Amino acid sequence: MQHPPTPLDETSFPEVLTAAQEGAAWAAEVLFCDLQPRVLRFLRSTEPRAADDISSEVWLAMARGIGTFVGELADFRAWVFSIARRRLADHRRTGARRATDPTDTDRFAELAGGADPADTVIDGFSGQQAVDFITRSLPPEQAEVLVLRVVAELDVNHVAEVMGRSANWVRVNQHRALRRLAEQLQANPEEFFEIV
Repeated sequence: MQHPPTPLDETSFPEVLTAAQEGAAWAAEVLFCDLQPRVLRFLRSTEPRAADDISSEVWLAMARGIGTFVGELADFRAWVFSIARRRLADHRRTGARRATDPTDTDRFAELAGGADPADTVIDGFSGQQAVDFITRSLPPEQAEVLVLRVVAELDVNHVAEVMGRSANWVRVNQHRALRRLAEQLQANPEEFFEIV
């Protein structure tokens, strides 16, 4: 294949996966462009200061394991988000043992004279502010369900797989989360529209 397909879809995925498994740089680029913004938004929803580092670990783990992956595009996305969730858990487990305080990257952006270009790109892909609103407004598990469903575009069964829960649990928590957001928006619509 001369030119990588854009965007990645069910039709192009088998060819892209095979090429990535064979080490083709263009295929890795297609996968990265499709998944990296979603992975970052997912990680930033819970660990904004460490999201970039954790994301790097996700891609390293994905690169090590891609040769054995078998499945469709939705399965692949679920697999990558399972890796992201495990790396996030690893980060949290080891976080208590770290003696250092992470540097505030916002301060570096100020010194450099502007916003972090990565944040600008991520904001352009979708509503990072909406993700922030969701994570501020909901209990962590409900927020994670919505982020995986909306940002990662995973179906209920794949979200259940990623979270280690039943599909019914995911449906119930998604319903509760949406109902809770609707109630909050009805009570105070300005809060959401201020950030969008």
